[in-house]
Amino acid sequence: MHRPSSEGCVDSTAVDEREGRIAKNETVFRAANREIEHADEAAGGGAQQVIEVLCECGREGCSGLIALSIADYDDAHSQADRFVVLPGHQSSDIERIVEERPGYLVVDKFGEAEEIAEESAGPDR
Repeated sequence: MHRPSSEGCVDSTAVDEREGRIAKNETVFRAANREIEHADEAAGGGAQQVIEVLCECGREGCSGLIALSIADYDDAHSQADRFVVLPGHQSSDIERIVEERPGYLVVDKFGEAEEIAEESAGPDR
């Protein structure tokens, strides 16, 4: 029995798994950034205190840093499915740019990535 060649076909399961992995990585980066934010606040940093946070793009090997105020970080995360990423680190497969700010972007997840982000957001997001 001859089976049609699958060359050139994209395995949608592999794509979904990749998108899910990226979304989960992003939530881990956001959790780490929340710890940075809380440490700066505990050390006496106010809302205008500038902090450096990890790029929340979820890319393997990304070690980019974003400098922004605590207030701007909180504002960017006003919704559980929003993340801060460096320009060029957005993934159009799972998110759209909702704001361009100096030195970084605020992106909003959609589809399965949105569900993962919302499920992973803790009560103190």
